Amino acid sequence: MKLLAGSALFLGLLSLCCTATMRHPVIMGEGEENAAQEMFNAPGIRTGATGIRMLGHALKPEPDRKVESEALSRPGLVVTIQSVQFSNVFLRLDGNGVTRYNGAGVGTVNCQFGAGPYEKFIMRPFDSDQYSIESLQFPNVYLRMDGGQVTSFQGSGSGIVNGQFGAGPYVRFVIRQEADGQYSIQSVRFPKAYLRMDGSNVQSFSGSGAGTVNAQYGVGPWEKFKINVI
Repeated sequence: MKLLAGSALFLGLLSLCCTATMRHPVIMGEGEENAAQEMFNAPGIRTGATGIRMLGHALKPEPDRKVESEALSRPGLVVTIQSVQFSNVFLRLDGNGVTRYNGAGVGTVNCQFGAGPYEKFIMRPFDSDQYSIESLQFPNVYLRMDGGQVTSFQGSGSGIVNGQFGAGPYVRFVIRQEADGQYSIQSVRFPKAYLRMDGSNVQSFSGSGAGTVNAQYGVGPWEKFKINVI
């Protein structure tokens, strides 16, 4: 009888504690909260569209959302970036002489007909879906975009796209998959600015490259690319 009475008392206290916890959530100190957040962000736990963390389950991506691709996140992945609008026209980065950081950027970014050494890049992943795009030919030289003046659509584009020695805020990009399955390249520092390529006069190989690469406010045909894994 004493054992039964003790069990009943224990169950009653347990029920009371659970009810109190539901009515009055536990408030954690800063250290406890950080520890819980680290556990919350543990590897293998993904975020659904509702923001709820789910283990081993990924929702179907929606059109025009940020790309969460394990393929692009592979260390040392080499790619070419090809215009959708202009056939056989590729992004080109000439980093000759780029050996130190320059606040205004340095080097030349334009187009090339066909893909050679200057048209190959290494995708360097950062947080979640952010990447820096490093030249394979010129180590530690990255694609850079200054979109400070990109505030509205301009027919000829705007902003500055060139190179930079070392990584910083102007060399970080979000790779977005558009509704048609192609990709756009969005500046992290300037979220309305997208990489733009005008290859209208690029019809044959040129040693110094050709065409124009700059930025555009929003995404149109000249801001869409194929990312080809080599």
